[in-house]
Amino acid sequence: MSTDSNGLYRLRPEPGEETAATPAPDTPAPAPERPVWRVWAILSFLAAFALILVFQLVRYQVVLPARHVVTAGEKAAQTAKLEMLPRGVITDRNGHPLALEGYVYQVHASPNALDGDEDLAKTAAVLAPMLRKSQAEVAALLNQNRKAVYVPLGPVDQAAGEEIMSWHAATVTAVAAPQRIYPEGHLASHLLGFVAKNRIGYYGVEGKFDAILRANSQVPRLDEIPQLDEAARKAAFASLPKSVFIPSYVQRDLVLTLDRNVQYMVERALERSIRDYQAEGGTVIVLEPRSSAIVAMASWPDYDPNDHTQVPSPNVYIDPAISQVYEPGSVFKLITYAGALDAGVITPKSKFNDTKVLVYGGQQIRNWDDLGHGEVTATEALAESLNVTTAQVAVAMGRNTFYRIVQLFGFGQKSGVELADESPGIVKFPNKGNWYPGDLAVNSFGQGISVTPLQMANAVAAIASEGVLYQPHIIRQMVIGNKVETIRPLPISRAISPETAHTLTSMMVATVQRTPGLDIKGYSIAGKSGTAEIPLPSGYKDKYTIASFAGFFPVDAPQFVILVKLVRPKTSPWASYTAVPLFREVLEGLIQLYAIPPDAVRLQATTGAPAP
Repeated sequence: MSTDSNGLYRLRPEPGEETAATPAPDTPAPAPERPVWRVWAILSFLAAFALILVFQLVRYQVVLPARHVVTAGEKAAQTAKLEMLPRGVITDRNGHPLALEGYVYQVHASPNALDGDEDLAKTAAVLAPMLRKSQAEVAALLNQNRKAVYVPLGPVDQAAGEEIMSWHAATVTAVAAPQRIYPEGHLASHLLGFVAKNRIGYYGVEGKFDAILRANSQVPRLDEIPQLDEAARKAAFASLPKSVFIPSYVQRDLVLTLDRNVQYMVERALERSIRDYQAEGGTVIVLEPRSSAIVAMASWPDYDPNDHTQVPSPNVYIDPAISQVYEPGSVFKLITYAGALDAGVITPKSKFNDTKVLVYGGQQIRNWDDLGHGEVTATEALAESLNVTTAQVAVAMGRNTFYRIVQLFGFGQKSGVELADESPGIVKFPNKGNWYPGDLAVNSFGQGISVTPLQMANAVAAIASEGVLYQPHIIRQMVIGNKVETIRPLPISRAISPETAHTLTSMMVATVQRTPGLDIKGYSIAGKSGTAEIPLPSGYKDKYTIASFAGFFPVDAPQFVILVKLVRPKTSPWASYTAVPLFREVLEGLIQLYAIPPDAVRLQATTGAPAP
């Protein structure tokens, strides 16, 4: 079926409506007589309506605003009240504190009550060392607000705060106020977010669960939560990790799925790779495949939430793992082969003629090495990461089946993770928007389609969990008052059958066996690399790439899914030389931290069967 490239679909013009001009009569027709009482009735109605309208205008513009006027003093009091409200504790899965409450003493002065310049100078001299400011700075601040009743001078430590309080002075006071503390500094900063000076949480779980973490009063245990005896308290909180930090006295706490030790290991490995491969940024995600619980999720550059204002740009606060999209490249071939296997279009041994160039839908498809590889099986095509054959697989599958599997794996939609500002990614679907037939071919190998790192990691987790896609989550437990809510794994869809998942896993193992640098003796690994060109407004002309690798292990009983991504590494454009070493370092770190024995030893211990 063809169309004229110059033809345009046009709406047929609507027939014009004929309007005949009616000539005015020479003599106007006499108006009918109307009773006088009707005229007065209409005038009375209009007058009543006008009075009601005037009354409502006065009510809404004068009376009601006067009742709801918030004075500057009241506004300051409301802000001060919010700033005094404590927040609950955030811990990792083992009860290690990641965010908790400390206290800082805020110093206030009343410059209008100071007795002249001499008294002001003495006050500045005494307070300056406590505030860690110069005497001139403090004196200038007091002078600028000479007639003010209330001026905040800044925070001091506990010793200085208590000393100021002991003066019982009318001119200078110190008030203890809660302060958010992140004891691990930069660790998991994107996941945690931060609490600003107004005591409101932003980004990460601090922002997403701001209302839950914040107490409703300054003494929540006494005012809000009925007290439990020791036995009842132990029973209520028995499911929480053993930790002195939870439940906190606020009893509005979060236990994350995060493992602090894994997060630390991942962040150090990512930092080294960024430095060694001269990358502009990167992300590493570690998931549990049968629940999609996030064990670690790190991105660089990051920041210190204790000092969150010291960043080169507010963009640093944005979590690239969930909010920034990228074209995944060849890692996405896993989705194409999963769909084709599940639909019965191919088997691992299906043969294809891999040519140098494939033209489909106006798109020229070439392999990464710009060569044709002749007759290859589907397994060989995946292992060699052949674009031409992968496009043939997608075409054989058909657009409906291909985009259906894309949706079942969670692409083009938010994953539902409990973090703010998640992106759904970008997927063009047939018959919607600017989709073209050639998109089917290029989408099959991860070009022209954009995903978040978490979406890609979660899709690989679905393969590891026998085809079930789970909703990724970062919250493990929530403490609200005397109750503990435990978050259960939530299956979203069956992306592929268990049989297809096992078959594809075997193909991924064959792929890893052909990947240099991933031969870890004793451990079977399934995975796929991706080297993606970066699209620019002028096309794919960026000389740098996005290098990634995603996989899971052990193959027979997957414990962890790992995705690594490096943005524009300068030392090499190929994932094999940048992302693969980072993947290996993270995998070896997990083996050490969780004491995972080699496959043969583990299988013998669990089944009693002799080691192969």
